[in-house]
This record gives sequence, structure tokens and C-alpha cells, in this order.
Amino acid sequence: MQHYVQEQDWNANRGRSGLVHTGSRSVPLQDADESSATITPLISDGNFDISCIYNDNTVSVSANSSTTFSFVIYNNDTSNSIIVSVRDVESSNSRVSAAVSSSSEYVTIAANSGEKMEIEVTANQYAHQGSDYTITIYFSADCPSTSSTSTGEFSVNLSVSSDLSSGNKYNKFLGVFENNLSGIMGEVWFTALVSLVGFLAIGYAVMLIAVPICVRIVMKKDDPDRDYMKKTLYDLCHVIIILWAIGQVLRIAGTDEEYIDIVNRVFYVCYLIVGAIVGWRLYKLVVDVIITRIGNKDDRHRKDYDSLRPLFMYIGEIAIATVVTIVALSMFGVDVAAIITSAGLISLGISMGAKDVLSQFFSGLVILATRPFQKGDLIQVGTDTTVYRVREVNIMNTQLENWDNTDINIMPNSTLETSRIKNITGETTVYKCYISMSVSYDSDLNKVRQIMQDVASANPHVITDGSYGRPYTRVEEFEDSNIQVKMGMYVDDFNTSYTVRGQIRQALYAAFKENGIDIDYTRIVVEDGGKAFPNEGADGSGPSPAGSA
Repeated sequence: MQHYVQEQDWNANRGRSGLVHTGSRSVPLQDADESSATITPLISDGNFDISCIYNDNTVSVSANSSTTFSFVIYNNDTSNSIIVSVRDVESSNSRVSAAVSSSSEYVTIAANSGEKMEIEVTANQYAHQGSDYTITIYFSADCPSTSSTSTGEFSVNLSVSSDLSSGNKYNKFLGVFENNLSGIMGEVWFTALVSLVGFLAIGYAVMLIAVPICVRIVMKKDDPDRDYMKKTLYDLCHVIIILWAIGQVLRIAGTDEEYIDIVNRVFYVCYLIVGAIVGWRLYKLVVDVIITRIGNKDDRHRKDYDSLRPLFMYIGEIAIATVVTIVALSMFGVDVAAIITSAGLISLGISMGAKDVLSQFFSGLVILATRPFQKGDLIQVGTDTTVYRVREVNIMNTQLENWDNTDINIMPNSTLETSRIKNITGETTVYKCYISMSVSYDSDLNKVRQIMQDVASANPHVITDGSYGRPYTRVEEFEDSNIQVKMGMYVDDFNTSYTVRGQIRQALYAAFKENGIDIDYTRIVVEDGGKAFPNEGADGSGPSPAGSA
């Protein structure tokens, strides 16, 4: 076959030719001796002299994957070119399939030269591990110059590796120790039964050590949910241990890969649930520790840092749920990349049709992050003078109740996020309020102002210790028949501010009356025949016109 080695363009410089199998793909041999390739007569009759050169090593493929191996068809005829095509490719087992590559369905081979062809081999996920597979390739050859046709075939050995197969665990105690016993105790079922007991003992020993340690790490000692967490983990670990033991025993017994795969999938789902629960607890612990430490360093804003906890909890729930869902789908063979791509396109459509809903959602995230108000705060929204108490802040909306606790208003977060919010009790319930009094032009203004300040200071709910401004007064306005005097003061609680102002007004009325200060009011004079009957009483009482009923 020296002529083949010399004529091949892709190996002429090396002086050697053939094939070598590397990883999951076969490529033309380079830097290889002819002894590394198998040269087999493919068709040898009076019309054709065709050889097949391929690697003499067994082709390997893993379960649930594909590989490609190459070979060279060589035309030994020194005068005629030929056309070689692959008629069919067969596998010795239905769980392994093979097909010719689209570029290798047929090739034209010149005289005294060769061409490479490729076969793709695929093993499904339940292919049994072993090297007893055979791939047979059927060819047909045509010679246009002589109008001759012929057929031929050759076979290659195939080795399959699988994580689901028994492998070297078959009939071994715990999958490690050979069963050299005789009689009934040497049977596979006995090995499997003893191994099941051993696996259960190992699993429960690990559980009794690992669960208390895990609970101690992720939960505080005085946490009321600690016992419930421990019980939940124990229940899930029972299922995990049993499924794990059964999966190992099935391998020892040489069970079909399909049944082993079903048990494995259920096992991994349970394992995923335990991981999610432990991960969620760890996440909460980390968030609590970080927020507590930051709050200890900045005591003034401790309440603000604590208010961020719901936002981080919500983000953690979304992140863990997303990861668990993706991993669970991938366990069951779902193409997660395709789902993510499709979800992106669907999300684009949804965002166009549900922009109001998305606006509420993201506004809710902004409110939870910036915390302009929180549960229990008294606020005013926009130009509305109504005072609302924050009842609950949700991701989509905020529940507000009016100050009298008679109505509940559910307001979209998008409205709140774009409105001017006046937080009356954001940092403290101390509230500044005002009282205006109208006195006559004959009044001593200095005396009026002093009386108002003294009356306000005497009320126990008015702050006079200097932590806030003391009650003060000023002449506000000169009106047609009276003078407006306005007083500002700080009360200790907004919730009682209306009651406090009512008490002070009543005390001012008594103090003004006692000091001879007139509170001016509008008087109505009715004339009848030149007689005037002033209505001097604030309640409308006074002298009646003559002759009136």
C-alpha cells in the first residue's frame, strides 16, 4: 500500500497515513505508523479493487451523546475513477444508532487515491455500558467508465460508557467488595439485600450527625421554628436516604438503566428540595446578620436598615425559586436554554401588553428599596389633604386606611411612586400644628399673644422642654373687623393633635373672657321703620323687632 501513503495530499509531507481516534471525534492520521490503522479489502473483484483504512481501536461513545469516526475509502485501480456511496448503516443494538454524515453520503475517488468519509454514532441515555456493540456500514461502488457496479461492507467495534450502568459494581457488597461466597449467599439478590441494609445504616448515621449541625448553623438557638425545621429536614432525609440506597442497590443487581434513571431523578428532586430549604435559611441568616451589624454601626438609621429586610427576602425567594426550577427542569431533560430564549421573547410581548402591571411591580421594588414610608406611618399623597395611615406595603400595591379607620384604600404603587408623598410621622410622631384667633381692634395684642402662649404651654401634650421650638405667636393679618393672631406649637403625638388643639381653643376662650378680651364675630343688624335691632348673641338671641311673633 505504499502508493496510498505517497498519493494522499494531506499526509504527503509526513510519509504516513491512516486514522486516529481522539476524544469524541476521529480525524485523519498524522504522525502515525501504518501499523496503527486497519487496512481491509472492501470490494475486490474483477471490476473493483477498493480498500477501507480505519483506526483499529474500538470507537467509544458515552450514553446520551454522539461521536464521529472517520475512515478512508481507497481506490487501488490505477486507471479508473469510481463513485462510492453509503447505502445503509446498522447497529447491533437498538439503543445505539449510526448514520453517515451529509458530506459523506457519496464521494468520487480518482484512480490510485482515497477519500475520507464520516459516520456519526449516537447512544441514547439508556444504552448499556459495554464493548459488545458493532456498527456495520454498507457501500455501493460505481465505475462510470466501465458501467460496473458492486457492493461491500465492513464493521467496527463500539464501546459505550454509562453512569447508569452497573459497571464494576455488579454483585459487589456496597459496590466495592467482591461477593466470593458460595450457594445462596453468592447470588446477586443476597448481595443487593446486604448492601441495602449497609447503605441505609450509612445514610442514617450521616443524617443523625448532619441535620443537627445544619440546623445549628442556619438557625438561632431561640428561634421558635427550629424544631419544625429539624423535623422537616429529617422527613426529607428519610426519603433521600431510601432513594439513594435503592439507586445503589439497583446498580449492584444489574438492573436496567431506565429504572435506575427514574430512581435517580426522584432522588435528585428530593435533594434539590432539601438544598433549597437549607439555602433559604442560610440566606435569611446572612441577611439578618448583615443588616444587624450595619444597624449597630449606624443607630440613627437602624429602622431604615430593618425596613430593607422584606425587599431582600423577596429577592432571595425569586432567586432561589428560579435556580430550583431551572435545575429541576434540566434534571428531566428539558432544554433550559431554549426555554430561557422563548421566555425572553414572551416577556417582550408581555411587557408591551402589561406595561401597567410591570410599572406597578417595579414601582413596588423602588418603594421597598427606598422606603419613603412604612407600615403605621401617616402620609398625604399628592395634593390630597386627606391623612392616610399605611396599613400594608405590597409589591404591587399599598393598602392605606384613612385616619379615622373608616375606609381602606388600595393604591397602585405606580401612583405612589410618581406622586409627592408627605410623611407626617416618618421619623417621629411629634407634629407641628397651628391655632388662629380673631380679636377686636381694641385688644392689647401683647397681652393676647402672652395669654395664647401661656395657655398652650400649660397643656401637657405641648412640648416645652426645648427639644423642639416652644409655642410662639405672631400677628397674622388685619381683617375688616378683627385682627388674626396665629400660634404655632409642637405636640407630642400627631394622633392626638386634633384633640389637643380643641382643648387649647376651649382654654383660650375661657382665658380671653376672664381677661376681658373680645373675640370678634360678625354682627347682623335688622332695621324696621328706622329702628335697629342688633343681633348681639352669638347664638342669634337678642331683642326682637316690635310686633314680631
